[in-house]
Amino acid sequence: MLRLDPVPIQFGDLPFVIQQAAAADAPIERRLTVARAAMPLSPDDLLLSLCFLANDTSEPVAKVARESIEGLPWGVLASALPSVTHAGVLDHLAREHGRAHEDLWSMIASNRNAADVTVAWIASKGRGPVLEQIASNQMRFQRFPMIVEALYYNAETRMGTVSTVLENAVRLGIDLSQIPGYQEIVASIMGPAAVAKVTPAGSKAAVREVSTTPPPGPPTEVVVTEAESQGAPEEELARLLEAAAAEEAAAAGADDTGAEAGAGVDEDSFFALLQEAAQAADAAGGEKPAEVEHQSAALWAKIAKMTIAQKVRFALLGDEAARAMLIRDTRRMVYMSVLKSPRLTDKEIAGFAKSRNVNEEVIRMIASDRDWTKSYLVKLALVSNPKCPPNTATNFLRVMNNKDIKNLSGSRDIPGYVVRQAKQIIMNREQGKRS
Repeated sequence: MLRLDPVPIQFGDLPFVIQQAAAADAPIERRLTVARAAMPLSPDDLLLSLCFLANDTSEPVAKVARESIEGLPWGVLASALPSVTHAGVLDHLAREHGRAHEDLWSMIASNRNAADVTVAWIASKGRGPVLEQIASNQMRFQRFPMIVEALYYNAETRMGTVSTVLENAVRLGIDLSQIPGYQEIVASIMGPAAVAKVTPAGSKAAVREVSTTPPPGPPTEVVVTEAESQGAPEEELARLLEAAAAEEAAAAGADDTGAEAGAGVDEDSFFALLQEAAQAADAAGGEKPAEVEHQSAALWAKIAKMTIAQKVRFALLGDEAARAMLIRDTRRMVYMSVLKSPRLTDKEIAGFAKSRNVNEEVIRMIASDRDWTKSYLVKLALVSNPKCPPNTATNFLRVMNNKDIKNLSGSRDIPGYVVRQAKQIIMNREQGKRS
């Protein structure tokens, strides 16, 4: 999702006296002397030398340098940090030693010499007060919008903080188009009108490459309407978001509105749920069926109470169970957020493509995505789904193997034009063998 490369420390950045001892062709004992912090150096030069040698090509030297940094008393390290001017030193300390001393992250984030990419990395990995600290630095995220993205996708960032950052970003006119699903994110928190404020003129959202042209092949006899062939282009997003907002406003006046009419899940409960789902996304599931059923019912109940903004963030950051439920949500910005989740797998896409309970636009989006439709299982699922545009289904049908073609030709659960086309393909293939 985020690529936040480390800030390098160049050999030429070292003091001259250290260069002689730390050079790659210097005897290993001389480099180990520096790595052991055995030379009298100022705190700034000591940290610079140790962080440089922590990436030495010799693993023994690198290991000793890392151990020397870890062995520094916290008081010594904390007193030295304000005087550190090299961005590479601050970046190395943040990435390699911040988890052991969380106050280190806060001190580095407040250091004006820290690189923006370092602050974004802390925003993506940190927790607690440092996230609030980073969120309050508008100058930083105006200069480096990836900080906003890092905060949003960090499950440790509370929803209130996310809302504040997004509101400030929109007010400042920051381009957030690099964030997957950013249009849905902004619209869910601030309304459709705010999307235009963070969309540069003439640009499009950062979305997957989508083709509305069917794969090449011989013409078919299927008549396809314009709506079926074009789907829902990204250019129409503003109109669709406005329609969703109108639907939401209408729902807010009804008695059975659920979360959209109220405050949704409270901050602490949503925070805990988001953390749990984010952790579950990386863990192997070993639950028994009864436990899964019970947890699913409980999750349904919690999702039903969420606001649109909470659902969008849960769709982007949650686990597979959350996405399986939210893909069936009636709000476009919610199910579109599921399709833009960085955690989405090919297996899930195949499941969505097969489902007849999802919105027809979900099927069209999957069918027109070149990456997703590289999978044979996705193509087969789409061919079997009546919601798949006819011209797309018949084009995918031509690449099916004989076994699947025969199964489709005798199925009563798929559209008649697919059955007829499957029978025609079987006939053509058999004639080709005889000839």
